[in-house]
Amino acid sequence: MKSFTQTYTDFQSITNDSSAGSLALAKTWINNCVHHILSLSDWNFNKSSKDYTTAASQFEFEKPYNAAKITNVYVYTGGVWYVPKEIKSDALWRQINYVSVTADVPSFWFVNNETGNVEIYPKHSSASDTVRIYFTKRVRDMSVADYTTGTLTTVVNDQTITGTATVWVARMEGRGLKITSTATVLGDMWFEIESVNTVAQTLEIKENMPVVVAGASYTIAEMIPFMDGFEDIALWYAVDKYFQMRQSPVQAREYERMWKEAQADMERRDLRSVDAILEKQTPVSMIDPNTNPWGITLIP
Repeated sequence: MKSFTQTYTDFQSITNDSSAGSLALAKTWINNCVHHILSLSDWNFNKSSKDYTTAASQFEFEKPYNAAKITNVYVYTGGVWYVPKEIKSDALWRQINYVSVTADVPSFWFVNNETGNVEIYPKHSSASDTVRIYFTKRVRDMSVADYTTGTLTTVVNDQTITGTATVWVARMEGRGLKITSTATVLGDMWFEIESVNTVAQTLEIKENMPVVVAGASYTIAEMIPFMDGFEDIALWYAVDKYFQMRQSPVQAREYERMWKEAQADMERRDLRSVDAILEKQTPVSMIDPNTNPWGITLIP
């Protein structure tokens, strides 16, 4: 993983240009690259999920704030994960819901075009079951400087991190957290922040911390949302645009080649990734391969 701050710092080093105007452009180019690349494909690395706990007779679940596209819905009830079928037609969904039905086993799900929320049919009858919504993430423009105030403490085999003399805010959700202590094997490794408790000054990260760290320094930063090892695509894209602007075609072409080749490599690598959702099936042929096409009997 690579932070946004490190990316535009590297931009300054490569271009040997730290002027305010060039840095402003670099930030714009980096964000443009991220939005462009993420729009090209339904990337596996850009997917996530959110769990909801059901209430009795509930049928609607709020769309995750960072969801660009809902891809699948699972429902866990009675010790079994059920996979309802998506309904894409508003008219068909209205027909299905013409009669109100309540049950634990879901049949269909639908994204409401007006609210963006996910609806399931039948209404879920039991409380305390789980609805898991899978989605492709959307990202906001990156512009915020790294945050390093205070220290943090971790608990072994737990996702909770507690801050001391910190001012952690809700918008830090989704950013990366790096423990900069040299006393742990986890030092300088990035973890994704899943939620922020601004009152208690605690964070929840996606992984359990395997060790205890007390009073450690840290960095919270916006991250380039690409697959590990491919974060420099955004850097090379920005440098390409810089040298085009400076009318240096040889350098521009070289960095263009670098980011385009890396993008192609990332596409191939992403295809080999194991998706947490159902894989698409290839179209099924209507021709029976065991039938001889010439073995036809004509009936007069």
